[in-house]
Amino acid sequence: DIYSLFYEQGYNLLQNNGLCCYITSNKWMRAGYGDATRKFFAEKTNPIQLVDFAGQKIFESATVDTNILLFSKSKNEKKTLACTAKEGCRDNLSLFVKQNSVECAFSTSESWTILSPIEQRIKQKIEAIGIPLKDWDISINYGIKTGCNEAFIIDEAKKNELIAADPKSAEIIRPILRGRDIKRYGYSFANLYLIASHNGIPDKNIPRINIDEYPAVKRHLDQYWDKISKRADMGDTPYNLRSCAYMDDFSKQKIVWGNLGLSAGFAEAPENMFVNAPCPMITPFNNYLLAVLNSKLGDWYIRQLGVTRNGGYFEYKPMFVSQLPVPLLSQIEQSKIVAEIKMTEESDKIIFNLYGLSEEERKFILSF
Repeated sequence: DIYSLFYEQGYNLLQNNGLCCYITSNKWMRAGYGDATRKFFAEKTNPIQLVDFAGQKIFESATVDTNILLFSKSKNEKKTLACTAKEGCRDNLSLFVKQNSVECAFSTSESWTILSPIEQRIKQKIEAIGIPLKDWDISINYGIKTGCNEAFIIDEAKKNELIAADPKSAEIIRPILRGRDIKRYGYSFANLYLIASHNGIPDKNIPRINIDEYPAVKRHLDQYWDKISKRADMGDTPYNLRSCAYMDDFSKQKIVWGNLGLSAGFAEAPENMFVNAPCPMITPFNNYLLAVLNSKLGDWYIRQLGVTRNGGYFEYKPMFVSQLPVPLLSQIEQSKIVAEIKMTEESDKIIFNLYGLSEEERKFILSF
């Protein structure tokens, strides 16, 4: 992604008030690595016009989604004329851009998302009433990384075999979910288990698992020695999982979801249920948060922060989910919301009320 350096060099070559216009990949607009590039544009330039061709193949030779950015070497006036290209726009691109551009104030390093006037109003309402999840007293982390799933993730038959050979093996074998197993408000357990030979938690004086105390498990892992001994995600010994400061969180009730999906798919996972990275999780579990995350409104907001892949798939990374503003209610108020949702099929209506959306705004989100 060296185009970011070309943007900077283009800026350096300009005289004051000079103009630079490039066609590049559009990933800098929302990807994590684009944070510095967005900050540079916001603080050093005046972004005049931005056309995002997300999902539209405008340039035959381009293998990635593209955008056109025009900026000047001057103070950011926070009045960028921005437009997201739609299907058929190639027929008269100039006219399409003129008729569909909206004024956006891109002034920070946060994701640059092009929103219509109604979308801007909805976003403002969400942010006015809610507090981003990253500022809640919760933990948002990725699932466990083994470095060698074929060795450390076993099926039920192998689990039973290890326990039969040595009952003590049960102490470090835990059920685990993959992204494909997790659905909206539920999951399908595939009878897979993790050999949870953790590397200890020094801050809590919890020592690492000594595999010699679990001979049956050790014999199983020895069959994969060539792979487990060379992996990057490794603890103090090849038998141990990599160090994980939040290992305790897996023993708690939690909200889990698949990393990639067509729409929101958040679910509750019980105590001692692990999830496999890149699946993320939230602890402690909160039914109220689960309802907001699974709502059409919550999903719409989160999906504005990242890039949708081919086929409509979105990567629900913690960096996006953590930015969702949710009203911080008392436990009693949260319980009322949850009870109300359980008593009706109109859960989205309840969430709309929570954020004060108008009828027009509700219809827009429901059509999303």
